[in-house]
Amino acid sequence: MQNMETILGRARQIILKPKETWEKVKGEAVTVQELMINFAAPLALIPAVANLFGLSVVGIRMPAGHLARAPFAEALAAGVVGYVFHLLGILAVAWVAGLLAPSFNAKGDYISALKVVVYSMTPVWLLGIFSAFPGLGALQIFGLYGFYLLYRGLIVVLETPANRALWYTVLIVIASILISLLLTVFVGGAVYGPMFMRMMAV
Repeated sequence: MQNMETILGRARQIILKPKETWEKVKGEAVTVQELMINFAAPLALIPAVANLFGLSVVGIRMPAGHLARAPFAEALAAGVVGYVFHLLGILAVAWVAGLLAPSFNAKGDYISALKVVVYSMTPVWLLGIFSAFPGLGALQIFGLYGFYLLYRGLIVVLETPANRALWYTVLIVIASILISLLLTVFVGGAVYGPMFMRMMAV
């Protein structure tokens, strides 16, 4: 695994200089494992750990008005499950992006699609740190910048014609929302749901 300084350096580049960085990313020879282990997995830990801290240490305000905190072990177990399924969701969205590529005259290889999806998630993962403090959660809306990164990445890395990139982006975003909803229903219903019910009953 790369050190965190290198990972954050790439994160900074993709956010501040997307056009130049996408060109660099396009020419990089990487594997699925390298993309996930050297970038996605470490950054995805940020919102996962922040959420764990917010649930078990800071606590959340329940509808009844009281502040409730989840047992650390229970919140940790839920967080691990959510983290794994989140990464699986990234792989699934990349598969959809590759599947749709021919319809938009774009390159359809899976690695290129995964590059675009993974690096486009950068602002979402970094801003996930605000999950630790429920009152600041609204700041995560700036993660929408990831949509622009996705759009630029599709043009550069997948060589999507500019006049087709917008709709390609929209379809990938819709697919990612649907996949996220499915995973949320599964993880939330099976893991977080019972935990929140117990927290509300305290």
